[in-house]
Amino acid sequence: MAAAAVLCMASCSKQANATDAEEAQATTTEVATEEAAPATEAGKVVVFDNDTTLRPGMTVDRLTILDFNAVWCGPCKQLHPVFEEAAKTFSDVRFISVDIDNLPLTAQAFGVEAVPTVVFLKPDGTAQTFVGTQDLLPAEKFDKLVRDNK
Repeated sequence: MAAAAVLCMASCSKQANATDAEEAQATTTEVATEEAAPATEAGKVVVFDNDTTLRPGMTVDRLTILDFNAVWCGPCKQLHPVFEEAAKTFSDVRFISVDIDNLPLTAQAFGVEAVPTVVFLKPDGTAQTFVGTQDLLPAEKFDKLVRDNK
């Protein structure tokens, strides 16, 4: 029972709709320009609201970190202040918050099955995905990941 509680605290899961997933995959990949991934002001997290732009394999001009979250997710609430603080610290990195309930096609395109899911999109075309908070908290772990991936 304790193991189940720990797993639940590390991430929250949500079922995907197959039709939405097919639509998400059909959307073309775009370059993360100001339109696709808006410029962030230093110290700010962009709350993304376009469900057709962010997709796996997209080209980014700098490290772009996507935080897939939900307002009902406890671990997401734990990660949120760490993500916000990292945005203030790393002004050369783009930080984007993606609410899976508001942007289901984007979440499904990235294969998000549990939240929080954090995806590091790198300019070299590679990506790294973290599910849950075990690799991201405390804040020092997250900051080290950002530094190591810049």
